[in-house]
Amino acid sequence: MTAWTVMLRGIRYRAGRSFVVFLLAVTATTAAVLAPAYSRAAQQSVLTDGLSAASTDATGLTVGAKGTADSAAFKDLAEIRLAMNTALAKDQLLADRLDLPVAAIDTEIAVGDVSGRLAYRDNACYHLTIDGDCPDNPGEIAVSRRTATAQNLKVGDRLTVRMGPATGGHDKTFTIRGVYTPKDGDAAYWGRTSYFSASDSTVDAVFSMTEDDLRLDRAATLTTRLEYPLRADRIRLDDVAGLRDGIQILGDRLRGEELEVTTTLPAVLRDIDTDQSSIGRTAPVIAVPLLLLCWFVLFLLVASLTEERAPEIALAKLRGYPAGRAARFGLGEVLLLTAAAVPVGIAAGLLLVQAAAGALLADGVRVEVRWPVFAAAGLALVAGLAAALLAGRQTLARPVLGLLRRVPERGGWRAGVADGVVVALAAASLAAAVNDRGSPLALLAPPLLAVVLGIAAARLLGLWSQARLRIARRRGRIVPLLSAAQLSRRPGGQRLVVVVTVAVALLTFAATAWDAAAQARRDAADDTVGAQRVLTVAADHPAALEAAVDKADPGGHAMAVVRASQRFDNVPVELIGVQSGRFADVAVWRGHSRAEVGDLAARLHPNVAAPLRVGKDLAAEISVDALPAKPALRVAAIVAAPGQPPRTVPLGGLGKGTKSYHAALTGCATGCRLVGLAIGRAAGGSEPFAVSVAVRGLSTDGAPLTAGFDLAGRWRPRLSTGGAQVTVRSGAALGVDVAGSDPADAVVEHVDTPEALPAVLAGGAPTDDAAAATFKLPGFSDQPQPFTVAAHATELPRAGRRGVLFDLDYATRMAERGASLADNATLRYEVWASSAAPADLDRRLAAAGVQVLRTETIDGQLAQLARRAPALGLWLYLLAGGAAILLAIGVVLLTAYVGVRARLYELAALRVAGVRAGQLRRAVFREYRALLGLPLVVGLAAGLVGAMVMLPGIPLVTVGVAEPFTLRLGMGALPVAVAVIVGGLLAVVLMVLRLMGRATPERLRDGAQ
Repeated sequence: MTAWTVMLRGIRYRAGRSFVVFLLAVTATTAAVLAPAYSRAAQQSVLTDGLSAASTDATGLTVGAKGTADSAAFKDLAEIRLAMNTALAKDQLLADRLDLPVAAIDTEIAVGDVSGRLAYRDNACYHLTIDGDCPDNPGEIAVSRRTATAQNLKVGDRLTVRMGPATGGHDKTFTIRGVYTPKDGDAAYWGRTSYFSASDSTVDAVFSMTEDDLRLDRAATLTTRLEYPLRADRIRLDDVAGLRDGIQILGDRLRGEELEVTTTLPAVLRDIDTDQSSIGRTAPVIAVPLLLLCWFVLFLLVASLTEERAPEIALAKLRGYPAGRAARFGLGEVLLLTAAAVPVGIAAGLLLVQAAAGALLADGVRVEVRWPVFAAAGLALVAGLAAALLAGRQTLARPVLGLLRRVPERGGWRAGVADGVVVALAAASLAAAVNDRGSPLALLAPPLLAVVLGIAAARLLGLWSQARLRIARRRGRIVPLLSAAQLSRRPGGQRLVVVVTVAVALLTFAATAWDAAAQARRDAADDTVGAQRVLTVAADHPAALEAAVDKADPGGHAMAVVRASQRFDNVPVELIGVQSGRFADVAVWRGHSRAEVGDLAARLHPNVAAPLRVGKDLAAEISVDALPAKPALRVAAIVAAPGQPPRTVPLGGLGKGTKSYHAALTGCATGCRLVGLAIGRAAGGSEPFAVSVAVRGLSTDGAPLTAGFDLAGRWRPRLSTGGAQVTVRSGAALGVDVAGSDPADAVVEHVDTPEALPAVLAGGAPTDDAAAATFKLPGFSDQPQPFTVAAHATELPRAGRRGVLFDLDYATRMAERGASLADNATLRYEVWASSAAPADLDRRLAAAGVQVLRTETIDGQLAQLARRAPALGLWLYLLAGGAAILLAIGVVLLTAYVGVRARLYELAALRVAGVRAGQLRRAVFREYRALLGLPLVVGLAAGLVGAMVMLPGIPLVTVGVAEPFTLRLGMGALPVAVAVIVGGLLAVVLMVLRLMGRATPERLRDGAQ
């Protein structure tokens, strides 16, 4: 027979054990393939998720120009499209990844005393519900239902708008052909342009489907563009570099056409690359422990199988086989099975990654077969063959008499040296990992710690069993004697302890890390989002947003939020203004109960006077006993429309006696706020004067205002920069005394805000004294506003550890004393909603004139975080831990089955010698209780200690950020893992006891060994 025939027949004869060797070799190859295949799929998932999570305007590409008639903005859209198509024809990669463009033109217009936008957008009528007709012809427009109602317009009316600048523009008249309502004002089709944001001072976009209508006035400033959405589902990892280069080259080519390419896609890709790089570094490191464990288990199994075949190898040597042929005879089967396992392992690894992609990764992610997969499989093959050769080397090198001995070989000094080398390497690597816990090497720390403790436990078990053997021998106790004897002479028993310890530690650490990371992701989602649902919106000003939210959700389950960012000492400080009355019912503030949040919200909104609301006119009854001869004086009111800067409205020249002063208020049909009263020179100048007046009453639209003249502190003088002396006396009439030469008016303000805004502060105070109880910081305006610290917090919802939380209404009133909030482009508008808020809140807000730009939820944030690099790495670690436990259980069973005939023969002989069956079962149980119980306890301890030491320095949620480590007991991966480990090991013990139950005296009669 040929050597191949002998090997194949041997494999068939030992089918069960050969299958196990094959299975272990397949597992090792699968583990090796997992790292590059899973890493590639996870990187693709991060790319797909990152592009999908980003807004379409962030990933899309806009080509166009802005300017007047002498710029490219007045080019025909067809000409811009041709230039773009010509440029894209030279870059097929970029062309294939861009969707069909949406062409758009818009320009600012004035409709009476309100502003608006005249817009053209491809196929806009398909996205509008129109009463009437689509304005397809020149000179035709469509206006929104809100605009038609506010301006008293209908289909067929003529509408005159002013195009171009206020001083150099021209009036153009259009015919209204339709009145529209947007089908979905938040659809991606509309981009980031705010078409539907009507307010007191603006109207919704006026649409024309004729490009030339927007070019009627050559002085008008046009924004002409093609908006190309990105096909995120088509972007593969290999495309990224080409996209970056392509966008750069495209911009250079179109610059010659006076066209600008605008996109933030490169920045989005840079952010995504951080996670991708982390996965590429950590996935191989995570796979290493499983891979080494596979090879070690294969080493143990081959050593046991070779030892079992020692008599056969001895016979081969007696028949004259040379050393090489005897080695092939002894190891040929294992080497053949290891090589045959490679293609199966590759297929299994790819299938496993594909299954993981379907369950864990982004939609559309598929496993990719690339050269690193085959390189890893080749490495696994070489390492597997090396493990097999090393495992059989000691047995094959023994002489014939040594091979025929029935007494197991004892470990020699080489085993001690090997253990010492392993411990030294593990300790060195562990020290390196602990010194840099944020590095990928840190993930090797738990298995390295388990290796050290496992070897120590194995040595301890050996010493303990020898001591117990001597004690049991002296006392004549059968059960301890048999179990201790078997443990002390068991071949490979100490190595088995190392395998189980490492496997238990791997799964324990992975489960602990997963539970900690899951809690960290939940905390991060709560902190990042701040409420169950957060809508980023476009609003004209804070008051308009508050009014829209009150209208959309009168039940109080949503609140308006305005945010701004300032810097102090080159550190960003996040400012958050909230509707404090709704804050406790809406916000998700980790670590704070609803009662605590309600108490904090109450502190943000102390009782102050309500604003004085005025309508179309204002009248003031004022008494003056004496007037200076000169200069002539006047009295004025300071009023502010919502979102607009305050303006001074003259009430009339100041005269002797008691008189009524009156003024019509423009732009206050829906209400303005009376900020204060002003007294000054009628003709300007700086001539000194002194006067005393008594304001007896105020009224608007014929109704008296509750001015609170009799309440001390309700009115106060504004600080004069020119040195004027202004005093206020409360009483039945408000007494005002003014003296000085300040050229500016003397102003007395109605006090409808606290002197300083109460705030909850996270981090140090943004002033030189970080512990200060008061500070000044620009809030919603350019001027510093005073704040007082009402409470401190470690973190603020949606602001993190450096921020200021305050009442939105008071902050708006304070800022509007001297600034226009409608023109403040730094303000960011949001609507936070609880789970009880209306499901169609976005549509209600759109109906109230607020365009929803983006929606975030805690669940959605959790889903995104679960597919970030740290979570994907921990999934691989959890998978490796589960596979390690299966390997450990398998190797324990296999070591029980290898040489089982000789073991059963020994037990049967003991039965004949008078040892009862119950004693034999207890001895076997005690043996496995020690053999598996010690590594179980040590492995659990190693995994938990490794987690406590390493997790505080390992990013659990975001790459490069080590979150505080918190582990809250409860149902999670750790209890399940412990149950699986204990259940699996207990099942092994029961199976071994059942196997040993076959040791009957009949085996001696058969002579089976």
